[in-house]
Amino acid sequence: MDKIKRPEFEYDPTRVIIYGGGGLSKMVIEAVRVLGCYTIEGIVDDSMAKGTDVIGSPVLGGAEVLPDLYARGIRMAVNSVGGIGNYEVRLNVFTTLAEAGFVCPAIVHPTAHVDPSARLAAGVLVLAQSYVSGNARIGMGTLINNSVVVSHDNVLGSCVNLSPGATLAGDVIIDDYAQLGMNVNVNIGVHIGQYARIANGATIKADVPENGRVYAGMVWPPREQSKPRTV
Repeated sequence: MDKIKRPEFEYDPTRVIIYGGGGLSKMVIEAVRVLGCYTIEGIVDDSMAKGTDVIGSPVLGGAEVLPDLYARGIRMAVNSVGGIGNYEVRLNVFTTLAEAGFVCPAIVHPTAHVDPSARLAAGVLVLAQSYVSGNARIGMGTLINNSVVVSHDNVLGSCVNLSPGATLAGDVIIDDYAQLGMNVNVNIGVHIGQYARIANGATIKADVPENGRVYAGMVWPPREQSKPRTV
């Protein structure tokens, strides 16, 4: 009796590379490991020496190794370049991966919770202890760091960066490439414009314009200085 021939697939969706070997990558590597559904092939980093160990995963080389990895049947990649302070760094990695034929899945740490009605685009990272609430929409490549709250009906654009402890009330809109620092609080219904940067500990009570800057610990909008009293 002839043996039944098993089908052969072009690629293995369980094998994944991590692009970036810096500080954020250690959190991302551990998140991927605890999920238990991926095998990390190694790290791709343009500034680290080949063979460098990153908490148990080897650096395979820089972007020049992507064609070889693709030829070996690897198609999945996770972008662990945070790009804090410069969104283009993270965005450029996604472009490099896409042009090389790689797909970036959304990664959700098992201790995070994403409500069933929320939607995550490709490349989104939701790290430990974070919460994405009902009907939220999270755009491509957005980074939701640990202990972040994204409340109901939030709409986040592409490559938004939410640092640890950021809390967004309901109906918040954050446009592409905006960055929020640690422990930022955003009130209900606020719209934060494209490229805006909100520093650590700020409280946002009203809309922030495109390219807006809010400094650490600041309450936005700033209160007007009281006028001198006349007698």
